[in-house]
Amino acid sequence: MLYTYTTDRLELKILNEDAAALTTEFLAKNQEHFSAWEMEHPPEYYTEEYQRRMLAAESMQYLRSHAVRYYFFLPGKDVPIGTACFSHIELAPLACCRLGYRLDRDFGGCGYMTEALRFLVPKVFFFYRLHRMEANILPENTRSLRLMERLGFVPEGMARGFAPIGGKYRDHLRYSMLEEEIFP
Repeated sequence: MLYTYTTDRLELKILNEDAAALTTEFLAKNQEHFSAWEMEHPPEYYTEEYQRRMLAAESMQYLRSHAVRYYFFLPGKDVPIGTACFSHIELAPLACCRLGYRLDRDFGGCGYMTEALRFLVPKVFFFYRLHRMEANILPENTRSLRLMERLGFVPEGMARGFAPIGGKYRDHLRYSMLEEEIFP
């Protein structure tokens, strides 16, 4: 995978710890917005030092083929508007990973996430030689559910008690895509 890609409207980049100020700004701005869909983060998560450590850890995960996160930028802008993370990468024989994503509250409904994922998903399948990719979504997250359908992910059912959101383990709807569905 390359460190930087360009789509019609976005620059997609893997960042290192030098970008901690940018990611901190993005996360702090969207803290309340993301809290409805994500596990709780400690207060220090929203500091530049914590983000510096996170970005360094993500770089190591990328180098070891365990995960890769792309940040989305509008051309000429410094602060990201979103991210897509392909995590829990398991190479053959399982050849699978999990997809997670975030989009700045001010950019929802503009098609940016669809554009980024339509570009990245096939690249991740190809580069890591994956057979399967899955995403787990809270049932009330209608925007994410529609996104999965637009991208061709298939609903598989309920992952009971999948992740702690808002202080309790919550059921998530599981969606998946197989290699042959993206590369017929």
